[in-house]
Amino acid sequence: MLLVGMMALSAIAEKAGFFDWAASLTARAGGGSVLRLYGFVVLAGALITATLSLDAMAIVLTPIIYGMVVRLRLSPMPFMFACVYTANTASLFLPISNLTNLLAYDVFDLEFTKFTLIMLIPATLSILANALILAGLFRKDLRGSYEQNLPSFVPENQRLFRMATGGVAGVLVAFFLAPIFGIPIGLVGLTVGALLVFVARFRGWMALRGVAGNISWSILALVIGLFLVVQGVENVGLASAVRRAFAAVAPGDGFLQILGIAVGSALGSNFINNVPMIVLALSATEPLVSKGTLGFAAVYAVILGTNIGPNLTTVGSLATLIWLTIICGKGMDVTAKDYLKVGAISTPVILLVAAIGLWISLEIFGG
Repeated sequence: MLLVGMMALSAIAEKAGFFDWAASLTARAGGGSVLRLYGFVVLAGALITATLSLDAMAIVLTPIIYGMVVRLRLSPMPFMFACVYTANTASLFLPISNLTNLLAYDVFDLEFTKFTLIMLIPATLSILANALILAGLFRKDLRGSYEQNLPSFVPENQRLFRMATGGVAGVLVAFFLAPIFGIPIGLVGLTVGALLVFVARFRGWMALRGVAGNISWSILALVIGLFLVVQGVENVGLASAVRRAFAAVAPGDGFLQILGIAVGSALGSNFINNVPMIVLALSATEPLVSKGTLGFAAVYAVILGTNIGPNLTTVGSLATLIWLTIICGKGMDVTAKDYLKVGAISTPVILLVAAIGLWISLEIFGG
């Protein structure tokens, strides 16, 4: 329910020009400085990813940012890498930010507010590390200034834009309040998404076909299929193998085990993609949660690995593959080897910083 609702909300937001508004605001905030513009692209990407998922960032905002930097006559490379890295890394913030988060959230019945509090420190540190490392790697392209020659954003439909913006803000507030009243956030997301679609259709602002076309039905089919194959995975012993590997990564229940599970999940994501990996990993961590001393820390460590790990290679996540398709379609020449060169430098550092952040966060908020 939650996934469908958020996809519908993203479709309304795209039609309303919400993403174009974010890009326009980012360009103005840059104030003519290329480095400052880069920083605001990371910030805008983090906010979009956290609130509307990494797929919205990869599919919708990436081509808009590309068009913006090309019109400003800047090298698109650092900004495009900022888009994909921010999409993967900033998806740590909320349960709704990534399909991997939603799977963990549902399987272990995690609390929305507690998830957000625990992930706040590792996600923030990851974004900072992400931004600094990429800025260092692409420092030559981020020097100098640019002329602010982009027109100010004016929505085609002011009422639709206000409704979409209010819907994004309102659904986030509702997600935090819903657990207090015992309301599932899936029901909240579906209700808000359906309400916005109904109003947009009733007012003649958007056809149902347009909304349906923006919903990734293949993702929904993938989710259903994953739950169907979990038992099969158990039967062939893959989950048991992952479970033994997690149990052996480090003794005790402290930082080393968190780091070991995060690294193992990250590597696995680059072999079989992060969505199948988290299905395996969640099954493998169940004994650590129910019987082990690590508790829910193991689940959060898996989320770190499956969200940050895809920054290593182009096959780690669906969002990364979509991003690669988009930029190649724009004429950019980024090979798997080029991506790996950046990923091999940045991903281990970002993952280490995130693990430290998670360990600190668990000390403060508990597992």
